[in-house]
Amino acid sequence: MLTDLLEKMGFDLPQQEWQKPIIGVSACLTGQKVRYDGDHKHNAIVIHQLAPWLRFRETCPEVAIGLPVPRPPIQVVQLEGRLRVRGVDQPQQDVTDALENVAATLQQPLSGFVLKARSPSCGYLNTPVHNPQGQQIGIASGAFANKLHQHFPRIALANEEDMEKPACLQAFVLQAYCYHQWRHNDQQGQWLHHMQQQTEQLDEPLRNDMRQYLEQLGQAMH
Repeated sequence: MLTDLLEKMGFDLPQQEWQKPIIGVSACLTGQKVRYDGDHKHNAIVIHQLAPWLRFRETCPEVAIGLPVPRPPIQVVQLEGRLRVRGVDQPQQDVTDALENVAATLQQPLSGFVLKARSPSCGYLNTPVHNPQGQQIGIASGAFANKLHQHFPRIALANEEDMEKPACLQAFVLQAYCYHQWRHNDQQGQWLHHMQQQTEQLDEPLRNDMRQYLEQLGQAMH
């Protein structure tokens, strides 16, 4: 399916590993035992569906800031209108700034990132937000994911659970390939026009998703 889709959009299929766009992946999703409970969240879809087309750069921001494995759990807390990541049992432990710094100092050329859903560091738009008493009051992104989106607003972002939906998986791969080519193209306007034409061959909802994504890339050129 992805082979046909990439060819339809005019992408050259990678023959060597170095030809694949690079994406970040939450390290627990590839089987690394880096979670707070000392376990992993190996995700077969990420490994078997994405690895043939994309190179992985594995990152666990919580380990990157020096937290041990296993470790006391952390959570997102709303304090005076701001979201902070603090220890559940040790609320004086605030790791927000450290997690954001990991995202802000990631090096290009990332073309996307698959994040661990609902994580206080990595969750993208589905992480529980608590009040100081520990009650859930909403959802948002984890500190790392939020800063990642701010710092790299045009790369493809998704939680691993999104990859269970074929249309979301296809959109993620296409966006990663688009961003990779867009960044390395000396004639971005001409390239963008060509990709917009190619997008019209796609079926909905993928066609609309790609239209919106290409519009984002176009806005970055003005």
